[in-house]
Amino acid sequence: MKVPTHPIPLLINIYRDVLPTVHRYYNQWKERAEEIPDPELRKQALDALEKKEFHCEGGGVFGLLARERFDELIQFIIAYQIMCDYLDNLCDQSDYQDPKDFRSLHNALQAALTPGEPLTNYYQYRLEQDDGGYLHELIETCQQILISFPSFRVVQNNMLLLSELYSDLQVHKHVKSEERLSRLKEWFVQYKEEIPTMTWFEFSACTGSTLGIYSLATYSTMEQLTLEQANQIKNGYYPWVQGVHLLLDYFIDQEEDRVDDELNFLTYYKSEEEMKERFRFFVQKAEESLLTLPDPKFHRNIWRGMIAIYMSDEKVQRNKELKKKSKQLIKLGGLPTILFYLNGWIYRRDK
Repeated sequence: MKVPTHPIPLLINIYRDVLPTVHRYYNQWKERAEEIPDPELRKQALDALEKKEFHCEGGGVFGLLARERFDELIQFIIAYQIMCDYLDNLCDQSDYQDPKDFRSLHNALQAALTPGEPLTNYYQYRLEQDDGGYLHELIETCQQILISFPSFRVVQNNMLLLSELYSDLQVHKHVKSEERLSRLKEWFVQYKEEIPTMTWFEFSACTGSTLGIYSLATYSTMEQLTLEQANQIKNGYYPWVQGVHLLLDYFIDQEEDRVDDELNFLTYYKSEEEMKERFRFFVQKAEESLLTLPDPKFHRNIWRGMIAIYMSDEKVQRNKELKKKSKQLIKLGGLPTILFYLNGWIYRRDK
């Protein structure tokens, strides 16, 4: 399979190859989730699957780089992303606020990246526990696929690092509201010297994306990857590209988070102008970091498409103020983003 480097061929490949494959495996997990015995766990699993399918659709695009391991890579990405969204629901949509519970649940994400690790009861701190093996099956699917990739052991530590940062964020941001800021700021201090200059909430945003994990998994399907290349791939996505990803996520959730009194990192900017300036800066740094990757044109198109996907979201389209701001963000991505935006708007309208 030839890797598409321009927007139009990329879109053709996404519709012809990626989306049908993603939907086939995604629907299998939907059927599996319907069999979960515990009603609350079943409800949260199905809710996440119903609302967050586009996460897997976006992640599945990495399959175009995997060539003959296309199907397996997409299966891994779907299983891992479904876990992330399910665990997020369990933390976000329940009355539990125990950090030990959140940590135990998210240990599943590191287990998924550690073939051979014995599985445990990740629900140990909550009443609802009987998922009929659903979470274990997701973990085992990831483990079995990853161990078959020729360069997995080369990228594993970097994948685990990004996974642990992601899990840390989920633990700290879901605790009692009066404890969130202090925990997030203390966590930031631990990593402050290891990252470029940024605020605590920008750092938090940079850790909340799975794109780096999927890029590393993609290149692990290839023979003879070196540790230097693995580090290069991780640094290509973390922190800047992942930061843009989550800042976009918080951008479209602003009104929803305000109504639900949820944490939204964009509210910590001092002004609208500061937020725009920092967003421009993150976009610039993301562009620079993507140029260091193998297949840079592909990654830049994926990144610009990501901007378009978020800007075409119905949350933006039905909010006049967000829609107005989104036009400025679309311009930052240039013509490819405009093409992806128009496509995304048409695709979502027709769904």
